[in-house]
Amino acid sequence: MATSISDNYQIKYSEKWGSYLQQEASRLEKYVTVETGLSGKMVAYDQYGLLEFEEKNGRMRPTGLSEAPTSRRVLFPRLFSKAVGFDEFDAKQLANIDLPVSKTVEGLRAAAGRQMDRVMLDAFLGTCYTGEHGTVSVPFAADRVVPHNYTESGTAETSNLTIAKLRRALDMLMQSEAWSEDRRSYGDELVLACSGSQISALLRSQEVTSYDFNTVRALAEGRVDSFLGFRIIRTELLPLDPDSGQRTCLAWVKSKAQFGIWDDFRVKISVRDDLEETLQVRAKFACGATRLQEEAFVKIICKE
Repeated sequence: MATSISDNYQIKYSEKWGSYLQQEASRLEKYVTVETGLSGKMVAYDQYGLLEFEEKNGRMRPTGLSEAPTSRRVLFPRLFSKAVGFDEFDAKQLANIDLPVSKTVEGLRAAAGRQMDRVMLDAFLGTCYTGEHGTVSVPFAADRVVPHNYTESGTAETSNLTIAKLRRALDMLMQSEAWSEDRRSYGDELVLACSGSQISALLRSQEVTSYDFNTVRALAEGRVDSFLGFRIIRTELLPLDPDSGQRTCLAWVKSKAQFGIWDDFRVKISVRDDLEETLQVRAKFACGATRLQEEAFVKIICKE
């Protein structure tokens, strides 16, 4: 029995569904080479290699023939699906709150974007495949890594992202002819994926000049998206070693980062008669990724 007015206080529920904080779309798809409408159990990307002239010694000598230098990278599809169900009486029992079907579709679309980024990062940072049947593994080249303790001079010291590490990554890409300003004029891009921790580290770096500081501060605030020639993509999906606290960041050349889509994201809403008329919201997609050329990628190890 109520003894005071406060005993009769009621709970008022919102009539709208909110959303958890999340990455809501793929952040990497715009900065890789994308091919859609793929089919088959694998797709091969054949590339023509380098040719070098040989100096002629002597007159009217027999002509020597060389095989055309070719290489191949193979793309395999990874298949994903997710289904969410609502009982036949959920809508009635929710009363004034709508059945969150549209929120479910939004959530599935956001989850697909994040998963596509994971597929790309897994492939770009991990093992790729070559060979006639795609069975020959190609691990990430050990000499394409800027170590956690890289410094341009003096004693090596573990650090987060520094200007020196960015310069080293840029040097490696230029030395291998993976990057030059000519490529930018062709529509290519130099990309760096890092977490918010690395952007903050640049702001704290003693190497940063006042001009650089203003640029990085604008980067942290989302007003610009490039620094030192790199298009900066912030993602929190890059691997972080929990024991060492080291984050693996990645720099690459857009034209050599291949992403393929077998089936783009699609949603089907249907009534499941086999489950007492449960309303099913099901989404699916299929995609894959690979490095086309090792020289176009550089890992940068950063201590957070």
